[in-house]
Amino acid sequence: MLDPIAATELTVSRPAPQPAGMNEPGIFKGCAEADGPLAAATKDATLAYLGKPHATSWARVADRAIAGRTTLGQAWAFAAPGAIRRHPNAAELIRAIRLAVARQLTAVNGSMRRAH
Repeated sequence: MLDPIAATELTVSRPAPQPAGMNEPGIFKGCAEADGPLAAATKDATLAYLGKPHATSWARVADRAIAGRTTLGQAWAFAAPGAIRRHPNAAELIRAIRLAVARQLTAVNGSMRRAH
């Protein structure tokens, strides 16, 4: 007969690992670089851009990774393919960030399912 305590331990499952960046607050929830957490400099530069979006500051932040290897510029290009020749306003960039994170999480979850 199986020990009741041992049987309980067998049925307890561990929570799935949380995707990178899910502990980030606000608009950065789910954001992470390919090799770790989102850099503070990236957050600061993005927030500064969102506070006053213009072409010069867009040139400074567009190449920063926001979701894995996806940069802000790539996120914007994916979110608004026809608008690539201009810089996004704050609401557009926030939407692009959310879409990039969703795509990243979908890719991670899909690869986790295939691995198990």
